[in-house]
Amino acid sequence: MSNLIVRGPALSRSGYGEHCRFLLRSLKQLEGDVELFLSNTDWGQLSWVSEDSDERRWIDKLLEKTVGHNQNGGTYDISVQVTIPNEWEKIAPINVGVTAGIETSLVSPQWVEKSMLMDRIITISEHSKTVYQNTAYEATNNETGEKIPNYRCTVPIDVVHYPVREYDEVDLDIQLDYDFNFAVVAQWGVRKNLENTIKWFVEEFQDEEVGLVVKTSSVKNNLYDRESTKRRLKHLLSGTEGRKCKVYLLHGSMSDEEIMSLYRNPKIKSFISLAHGEGFGLPIFEAACNSLPVVAPDWSGQCDYLHMPVKNKKGKSKVRPMFARVDYSIAPVQQSAVWEGVVQADSQWCYPEPSSYKNKIREVYKDYGRFKKQAEQLKEWIYENFDSDKQHKLFAEKVLGYEIVSVAVEDLPKVSIITSVYNGDEYIESFLEDITKQTIFKDKCELIIINAASPGNEEEVILRYKEKYPDNIVYKKLKKDPGIYGVWNMGVELSTGEYLTNANLDDRKAPNSLEKHAKELFSNENIDLVYADMAITDVANEIWEDNTSSGKKYSFPQFSFENLKMVNMPHASPMWRSSVHEKYGLFDDSYNSAGDWEMWLRAASQGSQFKKINDMLGLYYFNPTGISTNPENFDWKREEEVKVFEKYKDLEVAN
Repeated sequence: MSNLIVRGPALSRSGYGEHCRFLLRSLKQLEGDVELFLSNTDWGQLSWVSEDSDERRWIDKLLEKTVGHNQNGGTYDISVQVTIPNEWEKIAPINVGVTAGIETSLVSPQWVEKSMLMDRIITISEHSKTVYQNTAYEATNNETGEKIPNYRCTVPIDVVHYPVREYDEVDLDIQLDYDFNFAVVAQWGVRKNLENTIKWFVEEFQDEEVGLVVKTSSVKNNLYDRESTKRRLKHLLSGTEGRKCKVYLLHGSMSDEEIMSLYRNPKIKSFISLAHGEGFGLPIFEAACNSLPVVAPDWSGQCDYLHMPVKNKKGKSKVRPMFARVDYSIAPVQQSAVWEGVVQADSQWCYPEPSSYKNKIREVYKDYGRFKKQAEQLKEWIYENFDSDKQHKLFAEKVLGYEIVSVAVEDLPKVSIITSVYNGDEYIESFLEDITKQTIFKDKCELIIINAASPGNEEEVILRYKEKYPDNIVYKKLKKDPGIYGVWNMGVELSTGEYLTNANLDDRKAPNSLEKHAKELFSNENIDLVYADMAITDVANEIWEDNTSSGKKYSFPQFSFENLKMVNMPHASPMWRSSVHEKYGLFDDSYNSAGDWEMWLRAASQGSQFKKINDMLGLYYFNPTGISTNPENFDWKREEEVKVFEKYKDLEVAN
């Protein structure tokens, strides 16, 4: 089981706080496959989530467990860091950066540099992904002094949107004088453009019975901030005291249920956002989820969910905007918005045009039925395409780097594990303890142990384990050592499993390694072999759960025949279908070290397909006396590898 730590503002009432909680909810479904830990961080000076709830108690338990794990010297296999990229660090063998991205037209050079520390990046909108991928700078290689003219992020970036969330309605004690009110939910700051949202609304509806509900704060939801915000609003509205239209201030902590109830209030008719840019725009999304007509510019993150395919009279679909679009221009960010290392001074964002904004809120007011019908259509489409289960599963998959397939263990075929024993006294006890801890060992595995005329005393230990697992262990002792691949071929002949794998005496596996390999094969009928990365240790008999690899690993490339010619990426513990040998023959036992590479090249050259599981599932012991790792063997090993390479270098994959 992999140890996965999430580092982010899990308790913050901020966009990043909600992003972190979204991630935690997504990873919760993996409990049993990963051991989840949490390191809470601050985000700005915003308030913390204080409500007593099942989720808050679960988060507190994660935090407590993590403290204990750290105090005991515990390590992590995967880190997922939810924050701006400036704060990303390489703190585990696999690191995933999760960011809301950027609201402007450029990311900073620091973001490009920090991206190189991550194995993959997940952001929240196509706008954020595109800007991150397309930003390029001229850089200098610190070691060589060479100029890099097109320095950009080369790490894979995925997009995972927020999911639809359902809440029970609660009674909100707000008194609204008029039946038609717009709403805006935004922190009072430069990017959200709240002053113009309010000012231009009042100018448009000066003498009409229309209201604007403003849910905002400047920094925190405390009494001081409330008074400060009230003063700002009063100053903004000075000189308009005789107006008929109303502006209402909502300030203070509001639960998710209360925010949703605001959107569902029958007197709240439409939602406004004049923000200069959004990474995603969660309040806009939630308003759309509640079928409120949205008034906003057609730029940045909200475009992902405010457009939907609509069929014309001929039945052809065309993506159309389903909101009141405010015209805008693109121009440099205000100087007051520049944030060193985050918001670039030479970046741009959108500036909504006041006349267009006024026209759109007027249109929504006068022709409300049309916009409401459009909003109902959009809500239906959002519920289908941003489904909670779907988005949580997608988020977890993007973190892990592979598809999560729901396969029951009872549906898996038998797995035959082939192990050759020779001079293994030092490893046999630890090996058998490790392999019998596999999550599917008792129900789905047979361990075929072949003693290759070993001079050691392994048999005593083997027979003890065979007595304990009589239905799972097959033991055969030879009078003569036929070599490693001769032993493997005997194992293939003795096996009764549909899936085969080898297990070396000095290597160890993650407890769910065989289960994950088997499920991957089961879910991909066109794949003959699967493999995964391995951590590397220099200490004998360490186990997966407690090892000193400290980030050292074999990171294998994705499968292609060309890649396989360059490196034997199935390496030390692949799993393959027994039918491979029916199609392509057995291992060539004339080899002492490269026979498995030759076997896989032989199969792949004839069209066999392999697949990498994007996870680390094994612990490889760099054994100084091992066949592959003993320096005394390097010369003849090299000769074998050259022989294999020459045999297949000019071959192409068969059709």
